[in-house]
Amino acid sequence: MDNPIQNYAWGSRSVLATMQGRPVPSEHPEAELWMGAHSSAPSVIEVDGHATSLVDVLPDLPFLLKILAIAAPLSIQVHPSTQQAREGFARDNEQGMPLESPSRNYKDDRAKPETVVALTDMWLLAGQRTGAQLRELAHELRLDWLSRAANEPSALRAALSLSEERAAESVRACVSAAARLRGTRLAHLPRVDEDAALHPAATPLERAVHVIELLDHHYPGDPGMLVALCMNLVHLHPGQAVHTPPQQLHAYISGTAVEVMGCSDNVLRAGLTTKHMDVPELLSVLAPQQAPIEILDPVSSPDGSADYPLWDTSLSMVAFRVHRGHALRRRIPGTSVVLVAQGHVTARICETGASDHEARAGHSLLYRGEAGFVEFAGEGLVFVVSGLLNPKGGTGTSEDVVQ
Repeated sequence: MDNPIQNYAWGSRSVLATMQGRPVPSEHPEAELWMGAHSSAPSVIEVDGHATSLVDVLPDLPFLLKILAIAAPLSIQVHPSTQQAREGFARDNEQGMPLESPSRNYKDDRAKPETVVALTDMWLLAGQRTGAQLRELAHELRLDWLSRAANEPSALRAALSLSEERAAESVRACVSAAARLRGTRLAHLPRVDEDAALHPAATPLERAVHVIELLDHHYPGDPGMLVALCMNLVHLHPGQAVHTPPQQLHAYISGTAVEVMGCSDNVLRAGLTTKHMDVPELLSVLAPQQAPIEILDPVSSPDGSADYPLWDTSLSMVAFRVHRGHALRRRIPGTSVVLVAQGHVTARICETGASDHEARAGHSLLYRGEAGFVEFAGEGLVFVVSGLLNPKGGTGTSEDVVQ
């Protein structure tokens, strides 16, 4: 597969280039490597000696696979459920908004659930801290606005509903609080401009000060800081995963990861961005109660592979290591993307006369057709993401329940 790279501003100039063996630093920030049939940036494959868009071959591939290379926090965002997406897409169409309009909220009528697997230590914001946690934080930071928000039914909604003037005042109060603590109790915290990582065992107060300083460094004055402070800052060790269902607020902060998601462009943003924000629409999509954050440790099989649960039973994701000198034979359940995340691997369909196909880190192969066995040799970390093709597109409605 020949896969496109998205040059978003938050991307790294070294991660993907190093992974793929290209010169470092890259000319532009490289944020996401896309593997799939997304119409805006589809992969290209070779068919009968000709380069062909995957859209022309597998237009209904029900997932988009990515590698994320995060050098700065992404926007805080939420994705609609299938029902919300259908209603919102129809509403934008009725209002005559062009699909390419930057002020359009809904680009399609599908949900966008996603599961991310950390390749390195990774930090992300997800869901909302409890009222008790927020009250303790407000006391430690001496933040009146946070104390008031903590006593509301939803602190996230309270933070998003502040006036522009009150939000700006509250952001300044956050920055001052972090500076005060940095000069006294938290002088030991790594500084964000030194590219030092926050320790996974950091306390809630240390995590909060780190978030304030990080966002002030990358997005000075952005009211998204207030939303972020109400959210859980979650750490993932390499190999751990988190699933983000529709209607849950989230933002990836740092690290490198593999992500599999529904093939949709529906994103409603809550801050840390220069892109379109529609706060009333976001609040209408946001689940009243944010689901507890569950870190997913992979289910290990006797053969050493790791299975990651996805949002739909028609989809599967498995990761395994190939060791030099020991060929590994694995069953591929059907149409799949085979991603090499580390190392250099060859793959061969277990049939007489089948050819070897090579893939280095940061590259992928496409397996088409019925289930079969593939032999892997070399050395590396491989992800196989598989999905039953749906003639109507999408991946079912298992995520449609409002939380």
